[in-house]
Amino acid sequence: MNHILNNPYRVIGILAGTSLKEQTKQINKLKMYLDAEQEPEDDFSFPALGNFYRNIESVDAAASKLNLDNDKINAALFWFWNGNPITDEVAFEALKSGDIEAAYEIWDELITKTDEEGNRFWKPVTERNYSAFHNCSVMNIIRRSGNLHNAVVATLYFLESDLVHKFVLSVADETHKTNKKELQLIFLNQLHSDLAAYKKSSLPKFLEILNKQEFVAKQDFMKGFIQKPIEQIEQKIETAKNKRKASKANGALAGQELITDTVSDLTQLKSIVGATDLKYTSVSDKVANEILQCSIDYFNDSQEKDNSSDYVEVAMKLARQAEKLAAGKLTKDRINDSIETLEKMKDKELSQGLHFLQSVKKAYETNEREIRAEVKRMMDTDIQIILGHRVINWSAVEDNIKNSINWEEVNKLLISILSDNNLKKIKESDKNEPKKEFLELANWLKEKSKRASLITTIIDKYKKIPPQLPFKIIASAVTNTGNKPLYTKFIRYIGLNLTIDVTASKTIDFYVKYFKPNGNIDRSLKSSPTGYTLLDTKNLTIQTRSISLKGWGNSDECTYDTGKHRIEVYIDEYLIHSIEFNIDIAPSEKLENELKKAVSKLTEIKHAEFFKSELDRARIDLTEIQKFQWFRSSSTKQTQILEQEQKISYIQQKAETEKKQQLEKQNKVIEKLKSDLQKAEY
Repeated sequence: MNHILNNPYRVIGILAGTSLKEQTKQINKLKMYLDAEQEPEDDFSFPALGNFYRNIESVDAAASKLNLDNDKINAALFWFWNGNPITDEVAFEALKSGDIEAAYEIWDELITKTDEEGNRFWKPVTERNYSAFHNCSVMNIIRRSGNLHNAVVATLYFLESDLVHKFVLSVADETHKTNKKELQLIFLNQLHSDLAAYKKSSLPKFLEILNKQEFVAKQDFMKGFIQKPIEQIEQKIETAKNKRKASKANGALAGQELITDTVSDLTQLKSIVGATDLKYTSVSDKVANEILQCSIDYFNDSQEKDNSSDYVEVAMKLARQAEKLAAGKLTKDRINDSIETLEKMKDKELSQGLHFLQSVKKAYETNEREIRAEVKRMMDTDIQIILGHRVINWSAVEDNIKNSINWEEVNKLLISILSDNNLKKIKESDKNEPKKEFLELANWLKEKSKRASLITTIIDKYKKIPPQLPFKIIASAVTNTGNKPLYTKFIRYIGLNLTIDVTASKTIDFYVKYFKPNGNIDRSLKSSPTGYTLLDTKNLTIQTRSISLKGWGNSDECTYDTGKHRIEVYIDEYLIHSIEFNIDIAPSEKLENELKKAVSKLTEIKHAEFFKSELDRARIDLTEIQKFQWFRSSSTKQTQILEQEQKISYIQQKAETEKKQQLEKQNKVIEKLKSDLQKAEY
């Protein structure tokens, strides 16, 4: 801060209140060092506070600034003063050695106290600590970790006290006349100039601090900060008004510029006088009224010229910004009336489309009712029909109903009322229920119309228009009951969690489709919206970080097939997100199924006859050998029988061995499956 870093007392290397004799002695000594191109080793310039440059010219200039009492006071308010040698001199020695924090702590302990709960309070200003209030304030202004609030409050406490006269007497001649108000104004004006030059961001904070304090110079000092922003705001209002009148087409631009140009002045004024003060509310209302007028003129001009741009939304945005600034009832009422009108105009295309489709449906249903009533009257009164000599041609009745509307004229009106631009505006509307009805009526017309190609094309176009979303999807995750894996044994309801970044608060209807592995949509005839699995309405706010859409399933059992599934999320018939997931049988269930098959196979092995065909063949051959054959001796026959019986025995042994091996192998498979089943996590 310039008033401290380049303070005349610092340049010379003395404390505030140093006598003229000591001051002269120090100047002479300093010049000798400078002539010798050396820096004095022991003065009160405290290099640790920040670098500064000294030469003979700057020393002379500093000395000239300490000739008059007023100049001395001005400089002393931003330099250190030895008002209590017992404590101050110890702090000055710490500063000389470069230990800024040690010096600060000495003074801070003298002026503050801390209660048992850790809350800090100011001590009363006394002769023991009044210089500490002053010196601690200087430290808080200059040190990097300084506290502007404490610096301002400490000085004001000191300058409000009756002990301030001792400070004045030590710095200026006893004939010098001043008072608390003058001293406070000198301090605040100089501090303000430093903040304006070095820390512009601190100015609002500075004014906020002052607004919360009570001191004798408050009204005089704050006066300039009140009148100046008011004058600047009023000039900017006049500029906006002239631009608007010169070109109503540029009304929106003039209004937005007025908002941008006045925000800083309004914030400053509000921080000084408060939000309820007449000075603030009056000028804030003036700004709000001009912004609203810019909105109105721009809207009227755009409407007259049949502007294709989204002028209603632009005008609405201006009106909403004017609403935030309005303070008085008359201004608020005027803005609210304008917003209501714009709300109606904003959804004009939706209202027109709804009204037209409703009128077509009403006319169709009226005609249908009258035709069916006439048919009933004939059935009740026509003798030929009653006697069965004539019958009603129901096909002709249905044709008459469908042809009771002039579909060609309906399609002509559809082209103008539901143009591409109007469809876009309907999609952008935030009126969810009317939009639902609009689409239901459009689908009804598609079903009933004799010339449905046009309305079909319109519906398809509407579905392809992206909605204006007040959020962005960051990530998504499929969820299962109890956060278990997607295995059929655990599944009851499967849901979808969306991580989102919300840009504006809004109520959103999320339409969700669950696709089965076969590509069909999973839905309920009772509860599902037409064409979708489910509907979930969410109220989004700026604070919303994630939403969990309703789950789909059954509380008693898993209704999902194994395979690849897909969830699609729609808003206003438009696909905004899609995610696939796989459903499988749990590893334990797979093992259980394999174990059942293995046990079944073991039973089959136990009951199986191995090499049965080979054994049957051998037995048949034995039977043939045992039969009588000509020219075969008895001994030959017995030999052949013995050989065949041995062959049968061999086959039987081979079958038993194979069966035993198969049983052992299958038992090992079963034991392995049982072991894996016990180890299975799921």
